Amino acid sequence: MSITISADEPRSIRAIELAADAAHWRRWRTSEGHEAFGIPSQSRRDRSYVVTSMTCNCEDFMRAVESGEPRPCKHVLAVRLYLELVKAQQHAPPAVRRSHLRLVN
Repeated sequence: MSITISADEPRSIRAIELAADAAHWRRWRTSEGHEAFGIPSQSRRDRSYVVTSMTCNCEDFMRAVESGEPRPCKHVLAVRLYLELVKAQQHAPPAVRRSHLRLVN
């Protein structure tokens, strides 16, 4: 899956902001086995959205679906970004560990 992030697209910037807070998302698997996340609303403290890499129950996503031109909302983009970052970290070479430092004269 490829993700396009544009500094000119506010939705992309908000997705990055959301993904940076992924440690606070709720996580579970749907009955179909898909990974799902509970992402807090940025504008309403009392609201969270149920999001997968393909769907969201926010107003923006629902309007796009109803219009016949579905496009990912900032929540879906944030989930996709997060999942790609996790995948990249799993395939990254192990970091070199230095057990000690030595002063050389």
